[in-house]
Amino acid sequence: MANIKPTILIVRSITSAMRGQKILEQHGITSYIHRNQFLNENVGCGYGLKIVADPQKAIPILEQAGIRVSEVQGG
Repeated sequence: MANIKPTILIVRSITSAMRGQKILEQHGITSYIHRNQFLNENVGCGYGLKIVADPQKAIPILEQAGIRVSEVQGG
């Protein structure tokens, strides 16, 4: 099995992060709410979900639930 590095999926708000965490958990992906320390004007509030999983699997799950991932950090 490949060693997957932690990835942070930045979303627009703490509410989106909380919803996303529940949705990912339902799909078997563990995530942790993470405060983004590198804010810029495109990120909004700057919360994200830290995952140790393939982001290409997690992002479509979030987007299908209406949660937009504005940035991917790490991975």
